[in-house]
Amino acid sequence: MSQTTNIHSDLVWYKRIALEILWCVCYLLGCTPRWFRFGVMMPFFSCLLRLVGYRKKVVIKNLTNSFPEKSEAEIQALARNFYDTLAEVVVTTICLAAASPKQANEIMEWIDYEGHIERNKGRDWIAMAAHFGCWEYYPLWSWLDKECAFMSVYHTLRSDVFEHFYRRMRSRLAPNISIVPMKDTLRHYIRNRSKEHTTVIGLISDQSPILRVDSQWIDFLNQKTTFIEGGERIAMKFGIPVYFVDAVRRKPGNYRMQLIELYDGKESVEEGEITRRYAEALEKMIRRSPELWMWSHRRWKHSPEIQLKRFGTTTLTEN
Repeated sequence: MSQTTNIHSDLVWYKRIALEILWCVCYLLGCTPRWFRFGVMMPFFSCLLRLVGYRKKVVIKNLTNSFPEKSEAEIQALARNFYDTLAEVVVTTICLAAASPKQANEIMEWIDYEGHIERNKGRDWIAMAAHFGCWEYYPLWSWLDKECAFMSVYHTLRSDVFEHFYRRMRSRLAPNISIVPMKDTLRHYIRNRSKEHTTVIGLISDQSPILRVDSQWIDFLNQKTTFIEGGERIAMKFGIPVYFVDAVRRKPGNYRMQLIELYDGKESVEEGEITRRYAEALEKMIRRSPELWMWSHRRWKHSPEIQLKRFGTTTLTEN
């Protein structure tokens, strides 16, 4: 469940002050009307990101390699639209500091959520999501299923202040959310799983993992790509279902979500199959709305050639 202890006690005094100032500003901005958030704040941040050229070379390179069929003009247009999405992510993340379940309809719609809860009643399950659209909305599933224990798994940040900001923001959204560092996912699940409630493990699984000697490569957006395999390993070890979080933006800050089954928890599948299904569903979603994915990540910093050079071997798989 959500943390009730003082999660900021390890911050030095001046960082605590910086955190409180940041939180107060974000809370106040989160109380502003929708027209101000998406009619003023979002265009402001979009212009700012374009002016500073935030990771522009990475964005253009990723888009060009992923969509070789598109012209330079089309790639530039996608990049501009991506900066609008990034601005939207900034605004929605800021405004979550003041969000409450009363705003659920304003923020998102989950398709057939009652049926999903009923089908998985008494069963733990995994939600495999991506840095697509406003991904901070995904843990808000806990607003719908108040009986579940939602594990919001995240990658720790380098900045102490922002690390604590995100932990506070996520933990305050609902009492049934636990904020779990990625390295503690399995340990936390084993310690806290219970027959008395459903445990939902929320994973953002499109990050670039650490390159290993046995890293598997999947054809994804015209490139050989490795994926984090933690979701698949937990699912196979404990026999629990896996769902892909499919998102459609209806308007800025408002999304329609659907949980698509990747694995039913019982099917006999080969190693890597669940991850391949995730990659296939993710690519389909990205091609539908490419501007919504986080193109500024250095997603393809590894390659089979680097694996071969480093370990003397490479593992190529067929999709």
